[in-house]
Amino acid sequence: MSIYDQSTLGTANNQITFNDTTSFPVFRVISRMPQRRNVRDLDIPLSFESGVSDFKTLIGSTAYIIEGVMYPGGESQYDDGLRRLRKLASLDYEQDDDLSDGGYVPYLFTEYSQTKQIFLKVLYVDAPENTRKGLVQPFRLVCKIKDPTIYGGTLKTVSTLPASFTTATGTAIHPFKYPIIYGASTSSVSADANNVGDLPAYPVGINIYGPVNSPKWINTTTGEYIQVSVNLASSSNVLSIAYDKDSLSVLADGVSVLNSVSSGSTYFKIPPGSSSFQLTGSSISSGAYATMTFYDAYALS
Repeated sequence: MSIYDQSTLGTANNQITFNDTTSFPVFRVISRMPQRRNVRDLDIPLSFESGVSDFKTLIGSTAYIIEGVMYPGGESQYDDGLRRLRKLASLDYEQDDDLSDGGYVPYLFTEYSQTKQIFLKVLYVDAPENTRKGLVQPFRLVCKIKDPTIYGGTLKTVSTLPASFTTATGTAIHPFKYPIIYGASTSSVSADANNVGDLPAYPVGINIYGPVNSPKWINTTTGEYIQVSVNLASSSNVLSIAYDKDSLSVLADGVSVLNSVSSGSTYFKIPPGSSSFQLTGSSISSGAYATMTFYDAYALS
């Protein structure tokens, strides 16, 4: 990634744009350092209150350091620039809008003409003030990484809604005739996902809509699946599955059904390249469909 290109950190209500020369103060990035280091090695004092736990979880894990220089146009802009930097890590601002994930916010940048992002939580703003360089102010943002992975900047959606159902029917031949119609048929609908990155990626979310009983979402490329023993009687009933390295939820119409997940299920990642996904169940109507969202995933370093 080029440190000279514009990049943003935060969400709409609390965001800084780096390398934007159209307005003051200018926040110029001079280095970005993903690393596996103990925070105490950086000689950074622990923050107060709930922030302490953030530092404890960061020790021995991957940190992300953004170093830069602030160039204000005057004293008032100097004060405003420091306030904006410190606000990124302030416990008074929880980054609790729809784009934040428990304080983790996207750091968006451009690489090879593609928008990419990494999800960071700013733990500390290191900006020691001095008069040696006038109003020019060096700063360092110490961030915790939710997942040491760079993601594509565009959320991709896989949907089986436009696809047609296929039916497989049992064709066993018996030497005599049964008094009833004998055979088995299963229906399914499929869609493809293409992760153009080089790392497996967690789905952002999986939603399955009825009518379907015991829905089963299968990666037919790898054989991994998630099946939940619930009955989605109509298209207004929805099963929502979301998980990553830190969280897991399985909800049917907003109610947790985590204990109904089958023992053979796997909370899989979407591998690099193209994968085929299939929705089926113990019984399924042609109106049932599934959607899955994800970001392409790339190596951090």
